[in-house]
Amino acid sequence: MQRSQHRRRKGKLFLIIIAVILIILGVHHFTSTSARLKSAWNKIIFTSNNNVSIAVYSPKTHQIYTSSNAPHHKFRTASTVKVSILAGILANQKGPLTSHEKSLAKKMIEQSDNDSTSELFENYLGGKNGLQQTFEKFNMTQSHANSSWGLTVTTPKDQVKLLNNIFYSSKILSDADRAEIRALMSNVEDDQAWGISASSDNFALKNGWLSYGKSGWIVNSIGYVKNSNGTDYTIAVYTDKNQTMAAGQQVIEQLARVTKPILD
Repeated sequence: MQRSQHRRRKGKLFLIIIAVILIILGVHHFTSTSARLKSAWNKIIFTSNNNVSIAVYSPKTHQIYTSSNAPHHKFRTASTVKVSILAGILANQKGPLTSHEKSLAKKMIEQSDNDSTSELFENYLGGKNGLQQTFEKFNMTQSHANSSWGLTVTTPKDQVKLLNNIFYSSKILSDADRAEIRALMSNVEDDQAWGISASSDNFALKNGWLSYGKSGWIVNSIGYVKNSNGTDYTIAVYTDKNQTMAAGQQVIEQLARVTKPILD
């Protein structure tokens, strides 16, 4: 009897030791990933004359990693808001898009067509109020709609919340809704396949760019990347005060390139 109890105690102790080791390894992996990302990002972000902010979610660690040289700055979305507009319409309808809506959505995401976006925004989403309600549904607490949809403000972390609903799981969007958005973001026109896709072959994205007064060139890129070994992540990079559109693209692609091997 005593020998049986002794074995049980030894078994419990063994399980506790294994659990502690796994916890330590998990914490080490999280800390290591966070430290490596910030080290790589900050060499780019803090040597830039632009406002730059990045957020990345890894399903491996279930963590969102962020860095910014303008931590309290709200970035204007430019055309990246088109993903929110489509997600909001699909969430509201609780059913498939009509053929006309599908045509508009295809132009809006794949071609970044502004006229199609304005029609969907005003006539199907409900304008500024409808967009703000979309942000509330997806818990995007730092995003604020504007009646001029491209001047809506957001943060990369908020955009990653939306992307996670599209690329991982959602209580708001159906599987069919999510598949529809993913398909469009995976088929943007070749001249718009830049930004977070740098050095990647398997990606889905939506970019935004706008020359706007004192903000200079606003250049943004949001989306999803899948590496060749099966690891994946969602990512959003927002920049403004760029002297040129090319300058914004360059900093986004530098960040994308250093992120990929760390999350590989």
